[in-house]
This record gives sequence, structure tokens and C-alpha cells, in this order.
Amino acid sequence: MNADLKQLIRLQAIDLSIQELRARIDKFPGISRALDEKLNTAQAGLDSAKEKAKSNQGNRKKLESEISALEGKISKYRDQMMAVKTNEEYRALQHEIEHTQSAIRKIEDDILNLMMDADTGLTDIKAAERQLKEDQHKVIAERTELAEQNKRDLSALESYLKERKDIEVSVSTDLISHYDRVRKHRGGIGVAAARNEVCEICQVRIRPQVFQEIRKNDQIIACDACQRILYNPENLDHPFEVA
Repeated sequence: MNADLKQLIRLQAIDLSIQELRARIDKFPGISRALDEKLNTAQAGLDSAKEKAKSNQGNRKKLESEISALEGKISKYRDQMMAVKTNEEYRALQHEIEHTQSAIRKIEDDILNLMMDADTGLTDIKAAERQLKEDQHKVIAERTELAEQNKRDLSALESYLKERKDIEVSVSTDLISHYDRVRKHRGGIGVAAARNEVCEICQVRIRPQVFQEIRKNDQIIACDACQRILYNPENLDHPFEVA
């Protein structure tokens, strides 16, 4: 097999791996931020539930203070009733007492509603705490796996880049330049398999006599249409060359 062709096939496999690794590595910060946001959302849910419970308790205390104040007014009205001299004044004070008692009953209803809301709020807090704890466990596991994957990717990328440099110095500069130029303008593919007299990438038919030469894998032949360097995948020294 042509030595340069063999190296270019391997180089293409390396470049595709490098492309995949870099894409995954580039996503690492975004995925990490998404994990942070997941925890922030769960924490915000818990904080919101606690804030509602705190607000509920504050509102109840405020209403209870209002009841105390109204009960104080009733007590004063009753004291005044002991000193009135006319039925008209007595009835007026009695009316004020009834009106104040009605206001107290309304506030008591409001307090009862707040107490019911408080029970729901307690349930919400417990649910939010469970959700936060569950998300924390998941994020820790996901972050650990993500970090390990990123570490493997960085190591693999370093290894592939080193191998790429080794190949570059072993192949003629003109061939490397041709490969890189085509790869740059052809979606990252500079080397393509040829089957059944067709370039597998651009799908343009290859002349029969040229295809017969390509099948031997003993020379550098480029596709007339896309300029990718062609090879016969059924006549390789080692399967891993295109892995």
C-alpha cells in the first residue's frame, strides 16, 4: 500500500476524532453552567417556599395584633356603656361593639385561611427540600462523570495532536497542503472511500480505468469532482486505519 496514502487515511481518522473531541470539550463549560443552574433553580424553589411561609406567619401575627386591638376597643366600649345616661348612647355603643365583633370574625376567617395556606406551604417546603437534595445528588454524579470525560477527552486530544504532527512530517508537504485545503472547504473530509466506481462523499462517478487504479491503493489519486484523495476501503492493511 502507498505509504503516504496509508498515512493520509489515518490522518483523516485522527482529524475526525479531533473534531469530535473539540466539540465535546467546547461544550464542557456550558454543561457545567447548566448543572449550576439546575441547583440554583432547586434552591430558588426552596427559598421561595420558605419566603412564602415567612410571609404567611408575618401576616398572621399582624392580624392577631389587629384582633387584640379590636378586643381592646370592645373592652373600652363596654366600660363606656356603664357610664352612659341615655338609651340612645347605649345603643350606639352596642352597635360599635357588634361592628367590631364582626370585624374580628372576618379577621379570624382570614387567619384560618392563612393557617390552611401554612399547612400547604409546609408541604411545599418539604417537597422543595427533597427536590434540592435529589438534584444535588444528581449534579454531583453528573459533574463527576463530566469531569472524568473531559479529562479523558483532553488526554485523547493531546495524543491525537501529537500523532498528527508525527504524520505531517512523514508525508510530503504538497500532499498535506492538498489534504488540509480540501478538508477545510469540504466539511472536514479530505480523504474519501471509493466504492462501485463512485466517490462515497460527493457521489460523483469515477472513470472505470481510474477506479481500477484506486482499488490497488498504491498511488495518490484525487476525485475529479471534489478533489478528495480516494482509496479502496476493501484493500487496507489494517482495519483500524479508518477507525
